[in-house]
Amino acid sequence: MNSHSRVIKANAAAERILKVPEADLLTKAIGEVFAGEDAWVAKTVEKVSKTGEIDISIDTELKLASGTVSINLSVVPLIDIKEEPIGYMLVFEDISAEKRVKSTMSRYMSKDIVDKLLAGGENALGGPHQEVSILFSDIRSFTSISECIGAKETVSMLNSYFSDIVEIIFAHRGILDKYIGDAIMAIFGAPFMGEFDADNAVAVSNEMLKALRRFNRAREEAGKEPIRIGLGINTADVIAGNIGSSKRMEYTVIGDGVNLASRLEGACKYYKAPALFSEFTFRKLKCDIKCREIDLIRVKGKTEPVAIYEALAHHSAESFPNLDLTLSAFQRGV
Repeated sequence: MNSHSRVIKANAAAERILKVPEADLLTKAIGEVFAGEDAWVAKTVEKVSKTGEIDISIDTELKLASGTVSINLSVVPLIDIKEEPIGYMLVFEDISAEKRVKSTMSRYMSKDIVDKLLAGGENALGGPHQEVSILFSDIRSFTSISECIGAKETVSMLNSYFSDIVEIIFAHRGILDKYIGDAIMAIFGAPFMGEFDADNAVAVSNEMLKALRRFNRAREEAGKEPIRIGLGINTADVIAGNIGSSKRMEYTVIGDGVNLASRLEGACKYYKAPALFSEFTFRKLKCDIKCREIDLIRVKGKTEPVAIYEALAHHSAESFPNLDLTLSAFQRGV
């Protein structure tokens, strides 16, 4: 564009991003090309004309007649050999696809992890072996519940329940690995390990149980049956990365440690405890977390017994009166 802010050239990329042929842009003033909600572009050019400095706008939008386009915009002042201003160059970078990818990934993991993955590229998804904490959660007697309330009400209940739970997982730097019907599998420590992965996994179990109480209160007020869940957590070295075929891949973790987390979720039924975690998770805790050692168990497929602990920080004075006194007596008994 010339010194009078009129378009004198537009390349093929500009035509594609703006969805306007070059012929329709030539000789037009910048204010004619970008009007209404896009008038900020003309104001940016005006600012550059006054300062003589490059202006860069990151992750912004153009509200075009054909639809919204996400862009990065650089406005560069042009000068001749005598250092006299002769116009401006507007450089548009279309980032719509990247934003769609980020939006999609944000449904599975927290925003800061998404940013790291996009910055690191495909190599960030490599890593054959990695220590992670795995959480399994399952709704108890789900088949009976779904048969009783019907398909429509079941879907509504799950959507409401999952909305609360997934937010808790993301808030503690976890990844939603998958939904398995009424169950959830979440990962803490992949694709990037953190110092408090085990603490975050246990904290999520406690927060999930607190959220469940609120969820059930609302259901009971509406005359609906409450639901119960079980949670199992284990920390182990696993294979983390893209698993699947060339046509369909999924970022997940596999290994014996994943199986143990699932077994502990099932063991909650036997011990009548809503949340259990393994000794391997207990050893990795950095903070004091209210819990108690429940038993030594040998789950299917394991030859050595594993100590298991019950998470207790989700309790209130109402749900577990005299918790500290009970816990002290319990520890002495053990």
